[in-house]
Amino acid sequence: MRPFILYYTFGLEALQMLEQVTQWIVSHKWTAGELWNVLVEYSSQRLREETRVGFFNWLIPSLSSHDDILNDSYDDRTCSCC
Repeated sequence: MRPFILYYTFGLEALQMLEQVTQWIVSHKWTAGELWNVLVEYSSQRLREETRVGFFNWLIPSLSSHDDILNDSYDDRTCSCC
């Protein structure tokens, strides 16, 4: 049995896509290390001002257009870490 964590977003708009992002990450079978590498890459791009979008929209660009289909929309050009 796989452990789980339940998050309450307190109605914060920035966290409304948390479940979709979680499902996308799980469906791609990322390890914690792979997710960490992606976070580091995203943070580096933010520091260099190469991106201004939030993490969820950077990770899965289709979320910014509110697409319901979360498939392989991840653009490998945005992250060279995995």
